[in-house]
Amino acid sequence: MSNTCTGVMDWAVAAYPELCSVREYLHRHPELGHQEQQTTSFICEMLRSYDIPILDLGLSTGVAAKISGDHPGKLLAIREDIDALPIQEATGLSFSSQATGISHACGHDIHTTALLGCAQYLAQQRHQLHGEVLLIFQCAEETCDGAQSMLKKGIFSPIPDGIIGFHCAPALPLGTIGILPGICNASCDTITITVSGTGGHGAHPEDCVDPIVMSAGLLMQLQTVISRNNCATDPSVLTFGTISGGTAPNIIPNTVTLCGTLRTFDDSVRHAHLNRICQLSRDFCVAMGGQCTVAIEKGMPPLINEPKICEQLESSVKRVLGAKKINKNLKPSMGSDDFSCLLNACNNHGAQFLLGTAIESKPNTSLGLHVAENIFPSETLPYGVSALAQFAVDFLSL
Repeated sequence: MSNTCTGVMDWAVAAYPELCSVREYLHRHPELGHQEQQTTSFICEMLRSYDIPILDLGLSTGVAAKISGDHPGKLLAIREDIDALPIQEATGLSFSSQATGISHACGHDIHTTALLGCAQYLAQQRHQLHGEVLLIFQCAEETCDGAQSMLKKGIFSPIPDGIIGFHCAPALPLGTIGILPGICNASCDTITITVSGTGGHGAHPEDCVDPIVMSAGLLMQLQTVISRNNCATDPSVLTFGTISGGTAPNIIPNTVTLCGTLRTFDDSVRHAHLNRICQLSRDFCVAMGGQCTVAIEKGMPPLINEPKICEQLESSVKRVLGAKKINKNLKPSMGSDDFSCLLNACNNHGAQFLLGTAIESKPNTSLGLHVAENIFPSETLPYGVSALAQFAVDFLSL
């Protein structure tokens, strides 16, 4: 990649052929969360070629590296995720996934490539940098535990002064930077309820305690957590996506298992709902003559962008892409991203922005995340590289 361009966007445009090559390699070889060994090795190889030291944190997958400027200053973390999804790709791209049933249907290959491009640009500018940049290529975002696994390895020692990152957005036009101060994404917790009764013959329910009937009633009762226990001005979602139990139509089983997800925008609301779910489930099942156990797998807190960082990001984007590329007319999403775990660990000094990937003349670029047919165009890459790199330069200069 050339280092003769005067601005980061010029540099990224000149680097576009190599950025595409990197992206296409990653796209062909997707790997699921905590299984990203080949991806991790490839990222390390690229970083070494940029003369960027890799931090030895004992990570099995995922990479942390640090660029040290020639001048003292702050520490900025830049995070992007590297894992793929268990979805069979149906884009028809010439560089489609070679892994059966696995694909980058959430754009993480774009994320990874953009951060690699940003890393090389910043490494070439290290003589001008005041401070350090911590590069985080995070594993296992889709399994909701990648950020926590890297935090446990001491990735934030010391704690950065700020953190930034982006996510592809098929709902926004190509190259548009979506900035939403404050609440951006919901929390996410997984709830598993095992309802226990007494099984027997389907012809004699009077001799049984039917966990299927209990589960059906419990599902309806749990919706009152949202409709009756929750304040209407505090958005929350409780969805149960799986129910499993029973082996035959004439056999009442002993147990039924319900699995669901809770999403909220406020941690106090989140904890109140979780407590109510546990209490209501146990009391209801006892009232029906059975019992239950409730297991809560805590995922991630709400993602709340710091307004000050958002202002700085807006200034950087205007400088490198122009004011017309900024979209602040956004609504919070009930979707989740464990960037929020890293943001919390940074004392909430940071933000995640959106990067538009939709091209009007190509309908398949706006189908949505986690859609097998959706195409994330490589034309997105110069915008991602430029926004990340310009913010880093500006942040460290303040």
